[in-house]
Amino acid sequence: MKKNLKAVKQIGFDALFLALFFIFAYVPNLGYISIFGLSFTTMHVLVLLGAILFGWKRGALYGLFFGLTSLLIGLTHPGTLDYFSLNPFISILPRVAFGLISGLVFDGLRHICSQKTFNILAFPVSGGLTLLHTILYFICFYFFGLQDVMGFSRNVLGLGSLIDSFANSYGSFLIFISSFMAIGSTVEIAGAAILIPSLYMAINAKFNIGKVVILEKRQEFHEGMAPLATLIITIVSLVGVIIISLLI
Repeated sequence: MKKNLKAVKQIGFDALFLALFFIFAYVPNLGYISIFGLSFTTMHVLVLLGAILFGWKRGALYGLFFGLTSLLIGLTHPGTLDYFSLNPFISILPRVAFGLISGLVFDGLRHICSQKTFNILAFPVSGGLTLLHTILYFICFYFFGLQDVMGFSRNVLGLGSLIDSFANSYGSFLIFISSFMAIGSTVEIAGAAILIPSLYMAINAKFNIGKVVILEKRQEFHEGMAPLATLIITIVSLVGVIIISLLI
């Protein structure tokens, strides 16, 4: 009975977050703020909040919600850079990866830290994960948009002329990333670093959600996470090697 009640509560939270995603998406300049034909977003805040409260499963799910709204927003902005979001490898893939990684990071901290330490670390970690989201998004934008490695943007979306024009202006991977990240990433990082821990601590105190794991269960967690941690480190290392090879 207690397990069923917990599941019902989680479904309620999922419905609430889904509603918030659509509110953020369709209220002008709330979830998506258009600058120079490309929308910068505050939607990552909802993903981070879900990840810090509920863990990696909800982080990935809310990342999917984020990605779907981004795809829908792309439908309403033909002829702009946002139109690339119709490519799910640009709109959905980096957001799901971001939510999954955020949830895993917060879950890991929750199993090794005291509540006080977790609350303190939540500030810099939220900022760092926001930067991660920006990097993941623009990496996918570069490979699946500018380079169009899957051929989807050019052949299916018909964006060949836009891709060619964009490639002439931002042929270098480093120039492409730095040009766009410099515009809004600082504000996004600062905002998330302050807002997410503040909301987490308030919700944690009020509803007892997202507390750190008691000491007796931490050893079991460490043993179960070892293979997954090895896999994540391997994937991150491979991605790092690819990026470095592109920059050299």
